[in-house]
Amino acid sequence: MTLWFAFSTLGVTLVFAIVSYFHLRHELSVEKWERSHPDRPDFTLHGSYTDDEVSDIAGELIRSALLYSSLVALFAFLLGRYLAKKSLKPVTDINQQLQAIEAANLDKRVHLPEADAPLKDIAININALLDRIESSYDEVSNFSSRVAHELKTPLTLMRLQLEDSAKQIEPEMAESLQDELHRMEHYVEQCLLIARAEQGQLQLDFETVSINQLIQDQIEPYELLAREENRQLVLRSDTTIQATTSRWAFRQILHNLFGNALQHGTGDILIELRTQGAKAVAIRNQVKASNTKGTAIGLRIVDALVRQLPEHTITHTQEKGIHEAVVTIP
Repeated sequence: MTLWFAFSTLGVTLVFAIVSYFHLRHELSVEKWERSHPDRPDFTLHGSYTDDEVSDIAGELIRSALLYSSLVALFAFLLGRYLAKKSLKPVTDINQQLQAIEAANLDKRVHLPEADAPLKDIAININALLDRIESSYDEVSNFSSRVAHELKTPLTLMRLQLEDSAKQIEPEMAESLQDELHRMEHYVEQCLLIARAEQGQLQLDFETVSINQLIQDQIEPYELLAREENRQLVLRSDTTIQATTSRWAFRQILHNLFGNALQHGTGDILIELRTQGAKAVAIRNQVKASNTKGTAIGLRIVDALVRQLPEHTITHTQEKGIHEAVVTIP
């Protein structure tokens, strides 16, 4: 819009200058005149210019037109840019406010105190849409939580009944059923954890802990699992990191990241403690060459827990078959 406004002004000025230029040349060089004054027969006007004089006069005209039109176009460009920015500022504000809305703060709404009536109508419709999204999200979240609670009790009863009847069932069958029940109970627990975390219902205690020690405690059982697949967990750390965090939540984050790397990755798992710029724990592994996708429930738990920890962030990147999760800590 700004460029169109400026170039339109420049174009109109140039057209006017060019038309004036050729018309003046025609009048000065072609329409050479010699006329008598109607009231004074003895007074005669003689008009005649040389070609050099015509070129000089017309050239001065076109140079002046170009100079003034350039200044006018520059002024029009700056004015158009200012007006465009001012007119589009409400749209920019809407985009910025929408980008700040996530699952954890669906109660936020768009505010445009200085917008025109049409943009205010758009903001009202957006807020109405956000109301419906928040309501639907809460309903789904509450439903998932209720379903998980409802499943937990019968699964526990089934496991207890299976243990009591283990003697009447073949050992292999009993062991297989217990493993499946245990897996389902673990899945239900994870669903409940996600629901509580996303609803902000987790009660977390914060303290200053050693990140190195937390990693060492979590690595041990996963090293045994990795060894069965001829893999290993490699810890790179040349410093000690102390951080204020929730010991339980950070254990759960490491637990799910290690489990995700073992289940969906191949080769060695690199764990790196970083202190340059910001304190961070990076977990890198090669992704399996498989088209099948899991539920990603582990990473969803990680994201939900990180949002509950102040000043903690997590980023996931995947490039050339290498997945890296980086947890930044205060």
